[in-house]
Amino acid sequence: MDFILHTATLRLACLALAIAMLGACAPDPGPAGPELRFTRNDSQLYAGLEHDAPVVALLPFDTSVAVLETYRSFVRVRTSGDLEGWLPSAMLLDQSERRDLTRLKTLASGVPGQGAFRSRDTLNVHIEPYRWAPTFYQLGKDEGFEMVDRMVVDRFPFGFADSATEVEPTGEDYWYLVRIPAVREVGWLLANMAYADVPLEVAALAQGRAIIAHFQIGSTDDESLGQSKPTWLWFQSSDAGQTHDFDRMRVFQWDSRRDRYVVIRQVSEVVGYLPVEILPALQTARGTGIGFRFLLERNGEIHERTYAYVGRRVAYLGEQQLSGAPRLAAPGGLGRRYGRRGMMSY
Repeated sequence: MDFILHTATLRLACLALAIAMLGACAPDPGPAGPELRFTRNDSQLYAGLEHDAPVVALLPFDTSVAVLETYRSFVRVRTSGDLEGWLPSAMLLDQSERRDLTRLKTLASGVPGQGAFRSRDTLNVHIEPYRWAPTFYQLGKDEGFEMVDRMVVDRFPFGFADSATEVEPTGEDYWYLVRIPAVREVGWLLANMAYADVPLEVAALAQGRAIIAHFQIGSTDDESLGQSKPTWLWFQSSDAGQTHDFDRMRVFQWDSRRDRYVVIRQVSEVVGYLPVEILPALQTARGTGIGFRFLLERNGEIHERTYAYVGRRVAYLGEQQLSGAPRLAAPGGLGRRYGRRGMMSY
């Protein structure tokens, strides 16, 4: 019996030794490959670090590069086409930031645009709605983009997410979630640095209220001018401190006899939220026209109100209370403040 136990123990020991030897003979995986990063905007790749070093290439937005070497705030990189050179590390996104950018684009993919806007000056577009958050693109002055959502955000100092103690906000900022046609990406920018891209003849009727969203819902032919004038649907905000998106809806139609725009429908003192949904061919009792609906709050409940522009008039079609999550709720979502850790709180 002792011999049997001894033999079994010996076999187990030999098996363990064989496994260890196989592990020792396994090929060494070697060092990890170069870190991959991605370019922001168009980035110049330099041959060296000298002040007069020639430009090797202009790398388009989102070019994948392998980091070969780091020297202070510069990195030497290699592209998939075997181009090598130096550029500032600030011009690159790491893989985590690139994933966050992709996730944000996915979150906003089903949300309708809320109008064309332009930047007042050169303007950074961020991955998260914080002034110090990573940027992936810089708009030029008057460069256009499509607005998707708007929300108020508590302004925190740099590094608050890693702070061991509670950090108090230093104020509030309004941010737009936008689609950038030049790079086909979605990001955040400061709302007060953008303006609605509408003609001056109708923009003058804003009466000091911010244009939050705008749409063309029809047109009027003016024979004396020999041109067609758009019919405009606006949503405006009158109070810089409100957490909801807008409090007034207005529809402007061209009056050829007066040779100017006139208001044909106005709704004020609403607690309204984006997104506004346009219904291109809505059938109503008055005929087929362009419908539109938006979200509003009433007695703590979310309602959806619908109108239609039919026969050069705006008709009210009704309102219903929504149960559960509202349809087409954008990433910002009904005036909620951004969480302590930004978009990762969704």
